[in-house]
Amino acid sequence: MRSSATTAVTLALAALAPCLHGCGEIAGIEDREVIPLIVIAANQTQPHAIALDEEAVYWTNLGNDGTRGDHTGGSLRKQIKDEREIIDLLAPSGEAPYALALDATHIYWSLTDNDLPRGCADTNIERDKLRRLSKQEPFPATYAPSLWGGCGKAETIAVDATRVYGARPTADRVTWVPKEDEDSDGKGVSLETNGDPTGVATDGARVYWTDSALGRLAVTDPSEADPDTITVHVERAGAQPGLLVMDDVNLYWLTEDSVLRSPRSPSPATAEPVVLRGGLARPAGIAAHGEYLYVTDAEEGVVYQIHKDQKVPTRAIAEGQDGPTGIAADDTGVYWVNKTSGEVVRFFEG
Repeated sequence: MRSSATTAVTLALAALAPCLHGCGEIAGIEDREVIPLIVIAANQTQPHAIALDEEAVYWTNLGNDGTRGDHTGGSLRKQIKDEREIIDLLAPSGEAPYALALDATHIYWSLTDNDLPRGCADTNIERDKLRRLSKQEPFPATYAPSLWGGCGKAETIAVDATRVYGARPTADRVTWVPKEDEDSDGKGVSLETNGDPTGVATDGARVYWTDSALGRLAVTDPSEADPDTITVHVERAGAQPGLLVMDDVNLYWLTEDSVLRSPRSPSPATAEPVVLRGGLARPAGIAAHGEYLYVTDAEEGVVYQIHKDQKVPTRAIAEGQDGPTGIAADDTGVYWVNKTSGEVVRFFEG
């Protein structure tokens, strides 16, 4: 729990900080509210993924913003909540961090090494990796253990108590490895999907993923020696299921224009999922917290708040954003990255 003093600082910052592109008013509320949108980090280069723990905000930059010399990679950064300093977690290199996940003690991310040849012609070159770093390391760290290496980047990752999972669409695989690097052979276990796995989530007992090529939502038990794939749902013709999140009851995922909900189940579903929101132009990020989902629309520049059970109308908590992409939420607010303008933004409703 964050202290009352910290909460007071948060409220003070929300009151004093300038609003992002002005303060928007939310229509349909009797006493129209002014919602503060605060840029907590600017001048980032292609910020992509974002994650939260109790004390800090973490994100990945795909490109070099000039502060890291001539290196070809991006950066992995954090900012302590309610502070302004941006902390580089990694020394400059040719590696470009991409997807991001956290547990209580470590940071996990996928990457591509831009200094290595493109393509997979040379199977001995591990251009794509999954790395792990203790939150207690002196920063910027010059070394982070590699849990997995190969060709075919993990575009989304998820963690449970013992494993890290990656959806690798260019390799047609969902791959998982033990968190402890000393237990890993650097290859992990790969489940061939014969499609393009896009989103991934885990409850510790099962791993779920979406497949944009086959239009399905699937699940497997990673503890089995030869895990079977069970199709939970097959999308309508032409739909492309994408990023995936879950809570204790349901799975929630993006398609090319909608947000859908379906009960978690290890067996094929017989009913169509509930459409929580349609008509999106290009949904790019989804987060779940409490009773709500939060979704970014990168093309329209809008961030939506969607009630999981549709008891409250969907509303736009931010408009006029420039390429909103990755998003995360907790009790201190909703945070997202604007990939085009290079901003990390916080929405806080006191």
